[in-house]
Amino acid sequence: MFGCLSYAHVPDNKRTKLDNKSVKCVLLGINEESKAYSLYDPLSQKVIVSRDVVFNEEESWSWDDTHTEAIQASLDWNDTNINNNIQDETLDNNSGETAHEKDNGFFDTADNHDAFHNAADNHDESHQGNLERPVAEEQTTADSVSQRGGNRPRKTPIWMRDYDSEDAYSDDNQGNFALFVDEDPLSYENAARSAKWRDVMDSEIAAIRKNNTWEITNLPHGAKTVGVKWVYKTKLNECGKVDKYKARLVAKGYTQQYGVDYMEVFALVARMDTIRLILALAAQKGWSLFQLDVKSAFLHGELNKEVYIEQPPGYVIKGAEKKVCSLRRALYGLKQAPRAWYNRIESYFLKEGFEKCPYEHTLFLKKTEEGTFLIVCLYVDDLIFTGNNEKMFNSFKQSMMKEFDMTDLGRMRYFLGLEVFQRTDGIFICQRKYA
Repeated sequence: MFGCLSYAHVPDNKRTKLDNKSVKCVLLGINEESKAYSLYDPLSQKVIVSRDVVFNEEESWSWDDTHTEAIQASLDWNDTNINNNIQDETLDNNSGETAHEKDNGFFDTADNHDAFHNAADNHDESHQGNLERPVAEEQTTADSVSQRGGNRPRKTPIWMRDYDSEDAYSDDNQGNFALFVDEDPLSYENAARSAKWRDVMDSEIAAIRKNNTWEITNLPHGAKTVGVKWVYKTKLNECGKVDKYKARLVAKGYTQQYGVDYMEVFALVARMDTIRLILALAAQKGWSLFQLDVKSAFLHGELNKEVYIEQPPGYVIKGAEKKVCSLRRALYGLKQAPRAWYNRIESYFLKEGFEKCPYEHTLFLKKTEEGTFLIVCLYVDDLIFTGNNEKMFNSFKQSMMKEFDMTDLGRMRYFLGLEVFQRTDGIFICQRKYA
């Protein structure tokens, strides 16, 4: 709630052991430039932007209290102080002075004199030995010194016993080969060599052109382009097996400037507590849960700013290599893409007669005079819905597929890492994690 007490967490690198872990502030609202909260610190008279905040809506700031000393909240969270500390420690380690020397001063005069001559003698002996020692022996000695605890026997990790490799590969390399055996391509050049990735890229471009996402034009004078790249991901099902391959054309949104290419970026998603509550309600009432997926959801969001992007790699139009794409709709990677999509789907639900929950803005409810109703919960491009009328389910599916390019996933079985089993005696969920 606006004006309530808020406690912004202070990172470990900006405080000492006995400092407070949070700063007491006043909530101003959602920040327009990032997915964080804007807070006002009355003591330092600064506006703080933070994501890690704890709220106390039952109390407000006591503006009548007078503070004689302002406590400055240094929340410029960069690595300058860390780098300075590292440099100081490096200088201390390279200076050759031990902690005992710093505390008790240098050695006494006599001890210092003896220590100096002993060190000189040792240096001469070691130097003479180095001249007579073979080069191979020097390398072996250096390697043994560089490996701390090199004599300690190394055992193969337990999780690596299921993997076999040829004798040419060492035990240390087994883990590397096992981790990257199914690695997704990182560049278009690598992905273009595989037919499966070429097919999904063609499907993505077809969806973009079907949605009339952009138009080819010349770059206006003074305007700049936002770069794009392909991102590849292998999607797994609830059993950990390959479900499908996905390729996304993503804009390099980190090059955008606030106020020039975008304004507000914040978009809501359903909380896990809300999803569990819907599952519990459906289990108690004996309702069925269904799931829909929006294909290329962000491509449906409408932009209110002029954004120009480069032509996608591998799909540059011949004869128009110097032209750019003027976006009509949002693209993945843009700062305002999530908010544009949420505004689009929200306006659709309100047009279809749904009511938005005042406490959970991603939860929509549609009622009829006969007492039937439909509950829809939105998490970006994934939707789950339930209710007490099967006809409303079919009508809702047809309406959604007419408005958007949808995939009917049928009865809910896997959603946000939750594996759902719908049976006659109840609904059971379990959460699994795959490497």
